[in-house]
Amino acid sequence: MRTFQKVKGTAIIQPNTTEIIGTISDLVLSKDITEVKGYWVQTKKWWSKKHFLSIEDVIHQDIDGMYIDSGTNLQPITKEDKRLIEGNGHIIGHSVKDKDGIMIGIIEDVYFLPESGKIVGYELTEGLFSDFSKGIKLLKPKIPLIQREKSFMVPNES
Repeated sequence: MRTFQKVKGTAIIQPNTTEIIGTISDLVLSKDITEVKGYWVQTKKWWSKKHFLSIEDVIHQDIDGMYIDSGTNLQPITKEDKRLIEGNGHIIGHSVKDKDGIMIGIIEDVYFLPESGKIVGYELTEGLFSDFSKGIKLLKPKIPLIQREKSFMVPNES
């Protein structure tokens, strides 16, 4: 299991040349926000934009970074792609409410399986003092969160 905070800044490497292609700067999410489709990669070239790397294109991970096949091409990001921290569809900083509309916390990070991309949990904050006294909350819904305009709702899990 991984969190965005753990993979942010990870190097993307081609194993045959050990050339660093770029670093991970965000996660690209599925439209229904149930899985991580891939990574938003900032390449080393100052004139280039960030690019998409599918989670399936990662062939190996270790302490040095994520390795991709030499034939793997990074794809441009589209406006429809939802991302974790940037863009129109970002989810970091949005509130999560229970079925009665009471706020549980604000999304601070996601937990996902690196092999499949499935999102298995959300790290929520209630604020600095609450996090310090009670600790950070981990929400692991059995059913995907329901997206509202600027918030998410935990569905009934009956």
